[in-house]
Amino acid sequence: MSSRSITDAAGRVWACRQDNNEHYTVTQQMGRDVSVLCTTATVTVPLRITVGWQWHTMAENGLARIINEASPAPKQ
Repeated sequence: MSSRSITDAAGRVWACRQDNNEHYTVTQQMGRDVSVLCTTATVTVPLRITVGWQWHTMAENGLARIINEASPAPKQ
């Protein structure tokens, strides 16, 4: 299972991991989009995004932008 931490433009640190609800071998996953589940302390509901299969090699800014666009406003 792949995982990584991402800091978005708002300074929130997200812990992201690949959601392995689908059980494919590595060769079957090549080229397929994957579901990634991200959590942070200031958002109560985990965020699920769909990204390319090589999401763990994406630039941090690009992944942070996707997370920031999909995330709800932080709780006050």
